[in-house]
Amino acid sequence: MPSRAVFLDRDHTLIEDPGYLSDPQAVQLLPGVELALKGLAAAGFKAVVVTNQAGVARGLVTKETLEKIHGELRRQLSERGAHLDAIYYCPYHPEGTVEGYAIESELRKPSPGMLLKAAEEMDIDLSTSWMVGDSPRDIEAGQRAGCRTVRIRQTVPPVPGEVHQEDVQADFTARNLVEAAKIILRESQVHEQLSPEAVPEPPTALRAPGLLAAAEAAAPGEPAEVHAPAKAARPAVRPRRGDESQTLQEILRYVRHLAHANQEEFSFTKLIAGILQVLAALALVLSFWRMAVDHIEMAKLWALIAVVLQLMALTFFVMKR
Repeated sequence: MPSRAVFLDRDHTLIEDPGYLSDPQAVQLLPGVELALKGLAAAGFKAVVVTNQAGVARGLVTKETLEKIHGELRRQLSERGAHLDAIYYCPYHPEGTVEGYAIESELRKPSPGMLLKAAEEMDIDLSTSWMVGDSPRDIEAGQRAGCRTVRIRQTVPPVPGEVHQEDVQADFTARNLVEAAKIILRESQVHEQLSPEAVPEPPTALRAPGLLAAAEAAAPGEPAEVHAPAKAARPAVRPRRGDESQTLQEILRYVRHLAHANQEEFSFTKLIAGILQVLAALALVLSFWRMAVDHIEMAKLWALIAVVLQLMALTFFVMKR
């Protein structure tokens, strides 16, 4: 059975980005990243990085250094009990200066090439998967692959020379990866409740203890090679949003109907019955007080009044029913 995945941009999503990162020692995880990855892994999602690395084409970083950077990223995550299932990167850019890399590539986001390649190699169902990133090209790549999308709100200026299509709208927006993971787990839980056969693993709360039995060891080996998929990419299949939306609306209407049915309408009959009940209680108290001061006759009178008031109250309650 195909698995589901969360595809992740690297810079400003997982780690800080000083601009064309070229030093493994400068790798710095963003706050809460390991928490988000552990929560997603416990819910049955594979974590797959898909990142444009034009620095290789521009001669600002070598593939060997890039592998060391990704090895350091894995190492830091492993220390915190989290892991990545795969890292795909695209070193190509049409304006590059390094021979062999200064070309256009279908792997480069916003094209969905890296996601399609990962889906083919890792047996991933794109229609139940997500793309998380901080730029419109991340969102467009996810949409073109048939995934649902979460955009991390960008707090830094865009990279010079990059074209940003701000009219590309993600399904959700989040402040950081932790918030994005919570959205994914919440939405996946709703989807599972509507279609229990779609995904067997129940999602787990982000902060639940014991999310991973052991962290995956950081392996500084070769990253996934980047080249055009050998086979034709299968057509993107988007979830049937209309059906989901209609079903959720039906559920909401039903819940509102139940809530309305359980509300008791205000009525003067009920109000009068309540007042009589209070007066009956007061009359009974006065009856006991009179008895305590040896006013037996007055005590009997107040007791009689209490009984009459109580009967009247019960009569009005019965009328209400």
